[in-house]
Amino acid sequence: MNSTDRTTLFEQFIDIYYPSIFTAIRTLAGTADEKELEILTVKVFVDLWQHNEDLFGKVRPPAYIYKILLRHVLDFLKKKGANEHIQHLQNTLLIDPAFYENIIPDKKNERQ
Repeated sequence: MNSTDRTTLFEQFIDIYYPSIFTAIRTLAGTADEKELEILTVKVFVDLWQHNEDLFGKVRPPAYIYKILLRHVLDFLKKKGANEHIQHLQNTLLIDPAFYENIIPDKKNERQ
C-alpha cells in the first residue's frame, strides 16, 4: 500500500471511528470537558497514525485501538492525580499496567 492510499484509508478511518473513540475516552476518563476530550482524542489518532503500519497490519484493529486509547486515558488520569479513578479502572477492566507500558513509547524515555 502506498502512502497516498494509506493516508486516504486513515482519513476514512478517522471519519468512521472519531465518535466512538471520543465517547470511549469520555466514559473511561470520567470527564465532560470537551476541550480535554478533543485533545485526548486527537492524541490517540496521532499515535495511531504514527503506528499506522501496526494498525493496518493487525488482525484485530479494535483491540489495538483500545490499547492505545486506554494508555492515553491512564496517562491523562495520572497527570490529573486521579489515582482512585485509575485504581477503579484497573480493578474494573482488570488492567495490568505493565501490559500498557510499551504500547506507546514514553517520550521521556526516548530522550534519555
